[in-house]
Amino acid sequence: MNPTLIARLAEARVMPIVSVGGEAVTIALVDDLVEAGAAAIEILFRHPKAPDVLHHCRARHRRVLLAAGTVMDAKLGRQAAEAGADFMVSPGLTPSLAAFAATAPLPLIPGAQTPSEVMLAAEHGFQVLKFYPAEPNDAAAILKDYANVFPGIYFIPTGGIGEPSLAKYGALPNVLAVGGSWTHGRLPPASERPAEVVEALRRARSLLGTGPDIVVPAP
Repeated sequence: MNPTLIARLAEARVMPIVSVGGEAVTIALVDDLVEAGAAAIEILFRHPKAPDVLHHCRARHRRVLLAAGTVMDAKLGRQAAEAGADFMVSPGLTPSLAAFAATAPLPLIPGAQTPSEVMLAAEHGFQVLKFYPAEPNDAAAILKDYANVFPGIYFIPTGGIGEPSLAKYGALPNVLAVGGSWTHGRLPPASERPAEVVEALRRARSLLGTGPDIVVPAP
């Protein structure tokens, strides 16, 4: 993954995760998240309409990082690329997915939990990894150790994370951003939603603080 993209994720700090239901409703939610200041959004590719949703969101929000989530095979990866995703996210890493990622037109953030999984991902050249599910596995404690064991490897923890747990992730030098739906998941699709999301994102960034300092080479 190129350093510019890594730096943008570190700057975003929060990556809202959006499940696709109705196409129009999901696009409206992404619109609200962008209006609230979200700089990176993950759209889960668990619904057949997800590529269409991401495609429409790409046309509407050119400057926002859009990730295709739950990409577990080359077919979904190709759909993500065609829809205009900036990168793919997967809960794990298989040999076939690693082979596809090696030649794919957009980068992959694969999932890894154990030291062996992190080492295997690093052997395939991955520098940014997803840690999922985070909270059920006490990810903050694990990632604190991983910061010493795996220097230069960064993580985006997701899964069960809410506002009360953000500060412990924000204190870790190897956490680029935190993903989840707590910023919007319980809010109804209503006119007051953007104000609620603005406040949730503001609190999240405050609790997470500044991300890792990523050096971007001069052009």
